[in-house]
Amino acid sequence: MISNEEFKHLAELSKLEFSDEERDKFIKDFNSVLDFASQINSAKVENKSFIKSIPLKDLREDVAQSGLSQDEVVSNAPLKKKGCFVVPRIMD
Repeated sequence: MISNEEFKHLAELSKLEFSDEERDKFIKDFNSVLDFASQINSAKVENKSFIKSIPLKDLREDVAQSGLSQDEVVSNAPLKKKGCFVVPRIMD
């Protein structure tokens, strides 16, 4: 179960704002999902013969290709420094 404090912490980390009604609905919905997941985890499976490795076939070959240069990658960045993206700090 997720508490109000945990929800507030997650919302702060993700830079999201919620009204009290939205928060309450989200917590209720999220806890329903967690309850359902716990039911799945507690299911007893007697016949595990369906758990098999499926052979992979008809997949395209993994071939290395040249990509963009570093200058091309950061060319449209709003902030860059020494060829890297500059992003706001979110953790102390």
